[in-house]
Amino acid sequence: MKKTYFLFLVPLLLFTLAEAPTFFLGPSVKILNFGDVMFDRGVRNIIENRGRDPFEYIKKDLSLLKGFDVFIVNLEGPLVEMDRSECQQKAYNFQFAPDTAERLKSIGVNIVNIANNHSYDCFEGGLESTKKYLSLSKIDYIGDQNLEKSYHIKEISGKKVAFVGMDETVQIIPLSSFYPLVKKIKAENDLVVVNIHWGTEYELTNNSNQQAIAHRLIDSGADVVFGHHPHVVQNMEIYKGKAIFYSLGNFVFDQKFGDTTVGLGVGVEFEEDKTTFELFPFNIKIFAPDMMKGEEREKFCNEYLEKFNHNDCEFTVI
Repeated sequence: MKKTYFLFLVPLLLFTLAEAPTFFLGPSVKILNFGDVMFDRGVRNIIENRGRDPFEYIKKDLSLLKGFDVFIVNLEGPLVEMDRSECQQKAYNFQFAPDTAERLKSIGVNIVNIANNHSYDCFEGGLESTKKYLSLSKIDYIGDQNLEKSYHIKEISGKKVAFVGMDETVQIIPLSSFYPLVKKIKAENDLVVVNIHWGTEYELTNNSNQQAIAHRLIDSGADVVFGHHPHVVQNMEIYKGKAIFYSLGNFVFDQKFGDTTVGLGVGVEFEEDKTTFELFPFNIKIFAPDMMKGEEREKFCNEYLEKFNHNDCEFTVI
């Protein structure tokens, strides 16, 4: 019977899947994924009126995040220099300053997902502006509103890795279009990494629709699925040897209630004989993420893995 091995390390918690891609003959592929970043409202206020950097705590711990080939976040709004009257008039409308791209770059972000319910807050002009400023900062994007532009391929350690961005909340591109796309992409590349905006806000567990979508994505060829939108950390699942992180929660956000002030980053390393995941839990303090350490970190990771929907595993402390 196939086993899933969990390795608990201090200060990092890792767990290793026995099943891994078979194409590796050399260096590994390392990917880091965090959740929602929102640079408007309270976050914009602390930047513009108090001179604070939302990444001030993270920058003290950047050594933890070094060594990854790709660092991905979900960009929860457009990068624009527009009057709010030119944008959608709705209850929650976000606009981020163009220098947000450089702020993301300063911590190593090199891919953002723009497939979400706020990417079109300033209509087509806002979306084009976002892509312009990301490109100026040499940050790639996934999740464009054209299916053939919804993914980006990078060559890493001699492997072709496809990053796909998709959204279930407004579905400008129908979800049904992505399953054949993922299948096609997987046939042409070594790895497929999916970011998807989905789920029910503030719910700590995934819903049945999320699970059905995730399973179908993996059946189509996805190697790992990272979710966001609920603004809280949700559970994870292993399906057919592939990991699904249903929600990573907020990364930078101005929400201050309940579980919205706790987030999770996940690093994944694909190697010849295993796939290893590292968990990076953090608290959000006055809208700025601050990595958990010591006992707090261990407690979070232990509780997170207690919800892990997979029984066939061994735990080892090293």
